[in-house]
Amino acid sequence: MDVFKSFTEEERIYFSLKGLYEGFGYRQYRMRKFEEYSLYSENKNFLMSSDIITFSGRDGKLLALKPDVTLSIVKNTQAGTGRKLYYRESVYRTDGSGSFKEISQIGLEYLGDIDGYSQLEVLSLAAESLKAVGGGYVIDLSHMGVIEGVLSECGLTSCPDAVAQCIKARNVHDLAAVCLGCGIEEGVAKRLAKLLDTKGKYMVQLDALRSLFPNKKCLAAADELEALINGLKASGTGGSFRVEFSVLNDAMYYNGVIFHGYLEKFPRVVLSGGRYDNLVKKLSPLSGGMGFALYPDELGYYYDNQPQYDADILLLYTNDVPPEKVLQKAKELIGGGYTVRVAQSVPQGMRFGKIIKI
Repeated sequence: MDVFKSFTEEERIYFSLKGLYEGFGYRQYRMRKFEEYSLYSENKNFLMSSDIITFSGRDGKLLALKPDVTLSIVKNTQAGTGRKLYYRESVYRTDGSGSFKEISQIGLEYLGDIDGYSQLEVLSLAAESLKAVGGGYVIDLSHMGVIEGVLSECGLTSCPDAVAQCIKARNVHDLAAVCLGCGIEEGVAKRLAKLLDTKGKYMVQLDALRSLFPNKKCLAAADELEALINGLKASGTGGSFRVEFSVLNDAMYYNGVIFHGYLEKFPRVVLSGGRYDNLVKKLSPLSGGMGFALYPDELGYYYDNQPQYDADILLLYTNDVPPEKVLQKAKELIGGGYTVRVAQSVPQGMRFGKIIKI
């Protein structure tokens, strides 16, 4: 019998990735469903939503159902040489309507000293994770040094929220006015708009960055992105990476490369990740971290996840048939690779490939 036949798409993807991750030395991490609320309240900018489900523990501490996996992993990582972990966990967040929902995540975290190789490994595994879903994919790469370099030309150390929203939406039309309202010089705003509007292959994007913002941080970011993409290409995993400067995260937690993953003909982000040394240094004794999460729940919009039948065979029996004969027949069919539902009558609302009467 095909073991994977009865799996959901999420289970199929997970077990494929489990072997991949473990092959690179990652170990499964399991966590409880809640943490102290203070962990999330003190790091709300890291979360996708500030809405958190809370409850009181018996000792009076305020607890929260976890809205994020990375925060819990980093907080509970001890000093040492670092850890390579993968997980399949649920988080609890609000959806577009404001209602809370349980969201499944599959991902990994590389904690410790992050060098050129470790970044290539994480990005390669992100690509392999999207490949496991099936079909074409693309990963958009950016670097937190880009926005830091742009802001440094205006004497700013953090990106105003309104400007960040324009960048993420690639809203070039309103960007200049929003930047001016936030203290960013007109010349810088125009160059930033031109950068976001640049189209072409990754070297075109990187050359535009070097030309428009030839400062130390932007040049270093361009060099690192170029080295990473060239390294991915040389290792056989670089054909589906591109540069996209609208990808942006909070500088309080993220530094270095950041990325979003997409599936072919599907507009929503199904994978996201990046380097978050700032978060690691804030919560643990380690020096850095990088990882990503795949969101299987999004994939329900990508393909039909429902099997054609509830079971391959409906095995119908009557009271005059000995129970052991019914069980023997069911085992015989299952041994032949079929899924079987045994009943005395046809269940309402269920579908079967064929019906066998005994």
